[in-house]
Amino acid sequence: MLMILMLIFFGMILFSFKMKSWWLMQNFFFFFFFFMYLKIPLFNYFLNISYLFGMDMFSYLMFMLSIWIISLVYISSLNIKKLYYNYFNFLIFMFMFIFYFCFFVNSFILFYIFYEINLIPILILIYGWGYQYERFKAGFYLFIYMVFFSLPFFICLLILNNSNFLFIYYLDFNNYNSFYFYFFLLMIFLIKMPLFMFHIWLPKAHVEAPISGSMILAGIMLKLGGFGLYRILMLVFKINLKLNFLFISLCLIGMLFLSFICFLQSDLKILIAYSSVVHMSLVIMGMLIYNNWGISGSLILMFGHGLCSSGLFCLSNICYLRFKSRSVFINKGLINIYPFLSFWWFLLCSSNMSFPPSLNLFGELFLLMSLMIWLDYFYIFYFFIMIFMFLYSLYLYIYTQYGKMLFYMNYMVYVNLSEYFLLFLHWFPLNLVFLMMEIFN
Repeated sequence: MLMILMLIFFGMILFSFKMKSWWLMQNFFFFFFFFMYLKIPLFNYFLNISYLFGMDMFSYLMFMLSIWIISLVYISSLNIKKLYYNYFNFLIFMFMFIFYFCFFVNSFILFYIFYEINLIPILILIYGWGYQYERFKAGFYLFIYMVFFSLPFFICLLILNNSNFLFIYYLDFNNYNSFYFYFFLLMIFLIKMPLFMFHIWLPKAHVEAPISGSMILAGIMLKLGGFGLYRILMLVFKINLKLNFLFISLCLIGMLFLSFICFLQSDLKILIAYSSVVHMSLVIMGMLIYNNWGISGSLILMFGHGLCSSGLFCLSNICYLRFKSRSVFINKGLINIYPFLSFWWFLLCSSNMSFPPSLNLFGELFLLMSLMIWLDYFYIFYFFIMIFMFLYSLYLYIYTQYGKMLFYMNYMVYVNLSEYFLLFLHWFPLNLVFLMMEIFN
């Protein structure tokens, strides 16, 4: 299976350099997604594909989400057709190749290697197709935050790795109880999700990244941190039960502060980026509680947020292409000129509010149950956070769709059918996957 996938990847890369066919690359990823969908396994245990590769339902669903987001990246990046097409296409295939190894290897050492290599293509994507000169500063922030805890994590792995260099996931390593191991093993993943107070790199990277970079960051790379956190908590399970209240308390306080910060933002991308930090703080909280409700809720919310946040970034990019600005003071009164686009704003903003039947609603309900089981009176604090999450999503919708229009702007640029199709492909799985909730058990 692995050899076949590698041959397909490298064959399509070489073919893409010779034949500039955008629809062929796009349809290849759609075909690959539906091929994986037909092979969906309904199990909760870890299945070995080979000595170095294996999967469970968590890794399988994250890879399915990666293929789907990469497929949509091609639809959203039609303006790159004539701008360094070969290099962009090569980067996308490199992303897929790295994501495959990250989600399907069963060794912590190999996972760490590909987890860090993933930083290279996203930096090239921001530097090469970013909007402004500040993209170099955003890339520097991204690099420093990602690499700072990389070496301590690697040293911890080498210390723990006494006998088996491959450091397989499911081997028993006696649940180490050192606080330093716990801190350094978790921080490399908490920064990428990101954790409150280590989140500054995310709004900067989103603002300077092209739409393809924002979709990959929000839809896949943040989920890669959640996947690594799920794996590494197997090693520090005992001490996590004693010290998880530190990070959970920080997540709850951070969600409250960041919800207030969302009300102060005028840039659409920054507002959506801070919203992503709030939702990923919920995922961190569910992972650290580490019961069945928390793990299932985190998986559901990661899947739903990957689709919802990516769709919102696509909407902000559609407005930016028409009005050359992402400010809410310029993108006003859109319901008067683009009523059907306003309908999609409503659908995706309501999903961000966790309205039924979106996956965000089920994920947050699961996480609420896990928090009530862990500590019963914390759910009161969580209710206030849910109210603020609803309000800043409502603020995003109302300020963009209503108000006085700026008549000196050019409103006669129509929205293409491909852009509506892109939004539909975000919303459709986000609100209909609840019919297959058994896959998240």
